[in-house]
Amino acid sequence: MRKLIRFLLALGISILLSLWLFYQMTNGELLTKVAGFSVLRVDSGSMEPSISVGDILIIKECGNYEVNDVITYNVDNDYLVTHRIIEKKEDNNFVTKGDNNNTKDNDKVTKENIEGKVILNSKLLKFVYKHWFIAIIVVLLILIIL
Repeated sequence: MRKLIRFLLALGISILLSLWLFYQMTNGELLTKVAGFSVLRVDSGSMEPSISVGDILIIKECGNYEVNDVITYNVDNDYLVTHRIIEKKEDNNFVTKGDNNNTKDNDKVTKENIEGKVILNSKLLKFVYKHWFIAIIVVLLILIIL
């Protein structure tokens, strides 16, 4: 009985997270935060090979950012960039660069522009997002078997 309850709880949490992920990626807003966490889908190869096009990232707001942190920052409330901090300046500004880029970014990155630090690059979420219909069929089959 405990295994069934744990399974149903995990299934419920998975469904809620999947719905949140789907909503966030389709609602047209630049970024949706829940309890300081956000989910993003990567659209460029500037961070390859560590982060590839189509990867799903989970970012978290932090109080402090350091050199080598991979951060997502907002550029003029127009688009988001996910790059690595290569230098921390004394005036609370940061210099960033994509791992796959030859030059550092021209944008001035302040702590106020930073939306969060990448804490997870989930290949599983990438698969579920790309093949959502398979995930739904698997969940339905499991529910039918129970």
